[in-house]
Amino acid sequence: HKIYSNIGYWEIEDVVAARTWLIEQGIAQANVIFLTGWSYGGYLTLLALGKQPDLWAGGMAGIAIADWTVQYEDSAERLRGYQKTLFGGTPEEKPELYTTASPITYVEQIIAPVLIIQACNDTRCPIRPMKNYEAKMRQYNKNCEIEWFDGGHSLNNVEQSISHEERMLHWVQRVLNTNKT
Repeated sequence: HKIYSNIGYWEIEDVVAARTWLIEQGIAQANVIFLTGWSYGGYLTLLALGKQPDLWAGGMAGIAIADWTVQYEDSAERLRGYQKTLFGGTPEEKPELYTTASPITYVEQIIAPVLIIQACNDTRCPIRPMKNYEAKMRQYNKNCEIEWFDGGHSLNNVEQSISHEERMLHWVQRVLNTNKT
């Protein structure tokens, strides 16, 4: 129950603890750790890139939540109910919680390159919050690539899944090669 009314905080604490453990165990090198996730994991990826910017070499987010307030405004009633439960109220009732939990709040702090793969017809993660996130990344001249694809919240065919995985692997390789110089 820790995450209720504190969305993102404890999850990011867990991600940072996992990063620390991987480094301490000699499994990972601190300067080449990337974040990746889809849906809520994509949300956590974007949030961690902004709240803990010095820790990551890059991040890849798929069909992610970028702004909880706009997400609420553009969502169906059943999904609004889910958000009301998570936050303990609506954006009007708990504006500071929605703002604090939203990756768009931390765009200015992002250091690492970001790749976003986002659906154009997703009812769970509507298009407007990510369009706003993309615009803010561009406003602050952040290294952000975004790929929009036709579809909803899930990948419905193997070819599309393979295409997205290949895109992410090539992107990581390019980022690592760029950072060598």
